[in-house]
Amino acid sequence: MTLRGVLLDMNGVFRHFDHSGQARAEALASLPPGTIARYAYDHPDYELAKVGVLTHQEWTVGVEARLVATYGPAAAVAIEPWLDDRGTVERRMLDIARQLRTSLTVGVLSNFTDELHADIVRHDMTDAFDHVFTSHDLWVQKPSPLAYLRAAERMGIEPGELLYLDDQRAFVQGARKAGLRAELFTGVNDFVLLLHANGIAVS
Repeated sequence: MTLRGVLLDMNGVFRHFDHSGQARAEALASLPPGTIARYAYDHPDYELAKVGVLTHQEWTVGVEARLVATYGPAAAVAIEPWLDDRGTVERRMLDIARQLRTSLTVGVLSNFTDELHADIVRHDMTDAFDHVFTSHDLWVQKPSPLAYLRAAERMGIEPGELLYLDDQRAFVQGARKAGLRAELFTGVNDFVLLLHANGIAVS
């Protein structure tokens, strides 16, 4: 089949987190290291926020309430610096995505809350993608094949005409199960070589 589109993961491909904001927030509020991860990402509400049951705001309000309930009102000062850390962007990947858009439909598929759409604006990524899908939007998370099929349908592209890249093997397997042409993302240079192998010229 002719390749008509490219669908890519966000975190680990276009954006990277070093958790420095979380560490600053915990230090500011005198919280033990790892506290925010336990009260935010390890809590069941995070899974609900990623599949559209809760909004990003509802989830973060819950995180603050849980921290304050355990550590007292002073713990609330951790919320702002934690949320302010939106990661760092791989600019070369954005340049490649913009080049791809001249001949292909380009999308992002991420297991994330509805806040990703605001992050796209914050990071000046709006011209890099034709479509931005979160698991919150689709009501299903990767690696369920349904997540990829819903994204492909909304892009108007048959699964076999869509190339998918992710830095997690399980998510690549899920995409292949859905019929996409999926490969493991191992770095920008390898991505360029893969595109060239598929007859797509980018620099």
